[in-house]
Amino acid sequence: MERPFPPCQAACPVRTDTREYVNLIAWGRFEEALQVIRKVNPFPSVCGRICQHPCEAKCRRGTLDAAIALKELKRFATEIETAPQPVPERPPVTRGTVAVVGAGPAGLTAAQDLRGMGYGVTVIERLGRPGGMLNLIPKYRLPDRVLSKDLEAIIARGIDLRCNCEIGRDVQLSDLQAEGYQAVIVCAGLSRSRGLALPGFGAERFVAAVPLMMDVWAGNPVSVGRKALVIGGGNVAADVARTLRRLGAEQVTMACVESRAELPASEEEIAAALEEGIHLMPSWAPKRVLKRDGRVAGLELMCVTRVFDDKGRFSPQYDPAHVKAVAADMVVLTIGQAGDTSWTVGSAVKLDRRGRILADRELHTTSEPRVFLAGEVLNGPGSAIQAIADGRRAAAIVDEFLRTGLLKTPPPEDRAVVGEFPKAACDKLHRLDRMPMRQVPGPERVGGFQEHDLGYDQAAALREAARCLNCGAGPAIDEVKCASCLACFRLCPLDGVKIQKKMVAAPEACQACGLCAAECPQGAITIGHWTGEQFREQIDRNLDAEPARARAAVVLCAHAEMSRSELDALALRAPHAAAVHLRVPCVTHLAARDLLRLIANGIEEIRVVLCSPAACKHPSGQQRARQVLTAAVQRARAVRPAATIEFIEAGQVLPANPSVQGAPQ
Repeated sequence: MERPFPPCQAACPVRTDTREYVNLIAWGRFEEALQVIRKVNPFPSVCGRICQHPCEAKCRRGTLDAAIALKELKRFATEIETAPQPVPERPPVTRGTVAVVGAGPAGLTAAQDLRGMGYGVTVIERLGRPGGMLNLIPKYRLPDRVLSKDLEAIIARGIDLRCNCEIGRDVQLSDLQAEGYQAVIVCAGLSRSRGLALPGFGAERFVAAVPLMMDVWAGNPVSVGRKALVIGGGNVAADVARTLRRLGAEQVTMACVESRAELPASEEEIAAALEEGIHLMPSWAPKRVLKRDGRVAGLELMCVTRVFDDKGRFSPQYDPAHVKAVAADMVVLTIGQAGDTSWTVGSAVKLDRRGRILADRELHTTSEPRVFLAGEVLNGPGSAIQAIADGRRAAAIVDEFLRTGLLKTPPPEDRAVVGEFPKAACDKLHRLDRMPMRQVPGPERVGGFQEHDLGYDQAAALREAARCLNCGAGPAIDEVKCASCLACFRLCPLDGVKIQKKMVAAPEACQACGLCAAECPQGAITIGHWTGEQFREQIDRNLDAEPARARAAVVLCAHAEMSRSELDALALRAPHAAAVHLRVPCVTHLAARDLLRLIANGIEEIRVVLCSPAACKHPSGQQRARQVLTAAVQRARAVRPAATIEFIEAGQVLPANPSVQGAPQ
């Protein structure tokens, strides 16, 4: 059965299986979580730092308490990998060659995808290293080692990289065509800062954002003075303002036309800027440059009364009589970026009257055959994850064209998306606070470019991942086996099950707790993110890893707040030195057959660790877990009476023969 998309996955431009990698983290399978991310995203380490995470905005947990920290969990998966990564495969070149201009997210993603399809790919980059505009992101947000990790993994797939080579200067479009490349994908990005028609524009120390950040990246000396003024309210403006503080500016102000509520910069960036002492001036626009001896001395600003018209279009209105002068030794303009189209000279690539490249945004084509566009040069300013998605799309279109001669867009994914939580179900769920990110305090971090977001440790990542509601991973029903016995109907804690001749589950209410599947006497129900096969694989994997045959097992709820040392101590209560640790999404997923699998593999003692009532996200979770587990233990003991099976809650061993009122017999 095709299950609906969880809203987080539907919101991701590359459709990252967010639910899957979060669940894998919750179960302690970190390397597998990273593999899920890498299936669609060649920049997992980068996106774990700087992604604008549209997935989080759609997370249904946000209607309850706070969205899952998906970006931070992605970062955790990239940092905790312990096994060395295998050398990427280099498939033979069987489908011709393609040139990609620009080694940013769009270009390198297109190059990696085409290389995996069997094309020979050459990437041309004007800078001295790949990464494109990612190189200009301040190092306190994206350290060199993090960017290099993703870049090296991509290039290692057999991509030919030419750095310090600029199209239109060092190589012409016609040269690439003459070299025999069957297609050219231009992903040149937006490498030029936009100017502003202001009286006094051109004064010394009135600079644009891109050249300034290029100097910072290259290590060139930058004189910032004591007071700096940044014009703009986006993420680039915040990056520039925070960089100037680290370069020694004592006072930095961000002035922008948008109101505080309309600021285009993310709340995270604004909050970080304020912590670092940066002053905000929303609803102010530059009127004229103030100069002294040819150098900038400040800016005269006028009040903005409106930014957008009634139809939501950018149409600012001002009050010229309401002005304010702001003194500054340096003014940096960050009001947008534009592409460099000089490479089109002498080619058949046409521009419109405004100097923009004429292109079909759906097919990525230009007016010159076999020349395609991708990324910001085609779509305008966007995020890294949007550029990655665009690079993947361009690669698919080029592949289709070179194989068939047809220009076709990739087919859309028509899967349904899980709807909003019913209020009745939402009211029953436990509130679990989002785990905060460890950070260097604001006043301490402006002294240098060291990374200030420190990421999650393992305990925090496990706890945060366990908050996931598993949207869309609910039960699939084998109608042939279903006997309409009402066991699932009685057990569902969210009233998400109906009986209409056969069992029917409402995906909006279900959070895949697994109670129905574990208790179904006919075995007619399976949960989308957890099956008995996965449990068996986990048993086999753990037993194979043990140097000696394990005789004891600890089965741990993903919500149980226990460190590795606590688990080891728990296992050592048994006389056996070897014990396996098995983490499951919820102990209610365990059925008698799962416990019997452990026993059949030579496990003599089983300890099932329940989460604490405060950590359990399922309503009446403890009571229902006891019901299901008691029945499972009774059935397992009927088969193997000598087996020792204990429940542990809050570090305490519960009675050896638990008896729960109302437990199924």
